Amino acid sequence: MSEKTLPPEVQQLLIQYQTLREHHSRIDAELRIIEAELSEIENIMDTLKNLGADAELYKAVGHILVKKSKAEVTKELEERKELLIIKRDKYKKQLDFLTKQINDIENKLRETLAKYGITAPR
Repeated sequence: MSEKTLPPEVQQLLIQYQTLREHHSRIDAELRIIEAELSEIENIMDTLKNLGADAELYKAVGHILVKKSKAEVTKELEERKELLIIKRDKYKKQLDFLTKQINDIENKLRETLAKYGITAPR
């Protein structure tokens, strides 16, 4: 029994497709982490709203706790939130772009396979 191999053109498209899918998965995982951190920051900020300006707050720095004012903590959280929103938006754009590229490669793969008389499932 002889083993059939895919044409080089198809193999190249499959490699591109797999690479794009892996990249998409990595960015999607990073996006989920960022969204979880943004949600946590929102929860913390909601909690801080209910505290007085003179509330004693502590921030973990390595293995120690450092006393911080509510204003300092709020400012740090706002800055972190802004950075995460920028990263989130960047990742969403990258995911949209990668999704379009993946769809284009899928279509190209189907066309190329059809050219060789091979049918691909949808």
